[in-house]
Amino acid sequence: MDARISKQRTALVLDQPFFGALALRLKVVEDPSCKTFWTDSVSIGYNPSFLSQLNDLQTRGVLAHEVLHVAGGHCWRQGDRDPDLWNDACDYAINPIIIDAGMQLPKGVLIDARFTGKSAEEIYGILAQEKRSREKQRQEQQGQGQQDSGKPAGKSGSQPGVPNGGSSPSQSANGDHSASRPSHYSAFSCGEVRQYVADDRARQEAEWKVAVHQAAKAAQMRGGMPGALQGMIAQAVEPAVDWRPILHRFAQESSPTDYSYLMPNRRYLHLGLYLPSLHEPAVGDAVFVRDSSGSVWDETQAQFAAEIVAVNDGVRPRRLIVMDCDTHITQMQIFERGDAVDFELQPVRGGGGTSFVEPFRRLAAEGIHPAFLVYLTDMDGRFPDDGPSYPVLWASTTPLNRAEKAPFGETVEVIC
Repeated sequence: MDARISKQRTALVLDQPFFGALALRLKVVEDPSCKTFWTDSVSIGYNPSFLSQLNDLQTRGVLAHEVLHVAGGHCWRQGDRDPDLWNDACDYAINPIIIDAGMQLPKGVLIDARFTGKSAEEIYGILAQEKRSREKQRQEQQGQGQQDSGKPAGKSGSQPGVPNGGSSPSQSANGDHSASRPSHYSAFSCGEVRQYVADDRARQEAEWKVAVHQAAKAAQMRGGMPGALQGMIAQAVEPAVDWRPILHRFAQESSPTDYSYLMPNRRYLHLGLYLPSLHEPAVGDAVFVRDSSGSVWDETQAQFAAEIVAVNDGVRPRRLIVMDCDTHITQMQIFERGDAVDFELQPVRGGGGTSFVEPFRRLAAEGIHPAFLVYLTDMDGRFPDDGPSYPVLWASTTPLNRAEKAPFGETVEVIC
């Protein structure tokens, strides 16, 4: 281990007890193949050349940066997300916390006031949406340029300083993100987060949650826990709840079914078994509302659409009604029970403000009393004054500790 890293890790133990206690759990390894630093919840790797460019306080800050990646659960939560974009989202989430704790980071790291207080998942959704918007705009500009000049689209649209045909992953990620900033702004990641992939992943994650909780309690006793850090740690150690089983359970419980011997199950009669068949007198319409104001990102909309199909297949309501709504209903799709199993939902339509009033008003005006209603939204909008008599589940894309509280119904946090 480099003597400077050893010295600054000791300084963390003395001056920043939360970071110091957790830093001692990580093995430090020299890794000239990496660009800066990295962690996978077992080790901290560093490039000696990059380390030589840092002063002592910056070295301490980067060590704390890597510790916070692990403490925040970033080594286990990437899922199917783009690794480079996920790494940037995690950096945006933790860098302000490092600064808030009174430490230094190298100049030019990823910091954006828009993301202060947001989770890595929320930030990732925003970055991914912005990246798609830029790519779409770039394609439109290339197409327009081709029409205007008659030149092949592949010969236009390259950015200054970036070779035509692409760049390295980190360059691509940072280049895309800084495209919305002033041209002089250049940001980079001072520490990579890598996913822990060993078979004992669940045990490793659980052990780290315990360690984070203990380190936080010890630091609080010494008065060394900034407010921003407390909020992130509280979220990190809280058990993650998969929203999809909750959605399916809500739909099943809101659509009571029963078994009756009046109509025996024909599937088992040839075996001589007289079993009851499923009797569904109370299963009516199932309503799903998608917030189309633009505040719910495409990945979340896609996953929600998949769950709509799955719930419809499991509950088999008389009708499946899917509404898109910003301030008004922008699209309404109705599928009868007899429709093809592989029906396809239309893309979300909308893009204005947000109001939750119109779907409930529309249902009442048309005399529709559904078995249940599920509303996917960021919870930032006007709620109806009075709740309906049927069950409502709010699928919130904003963490519940920051989301607006609905005046009626249940709420589940959607983490995609």
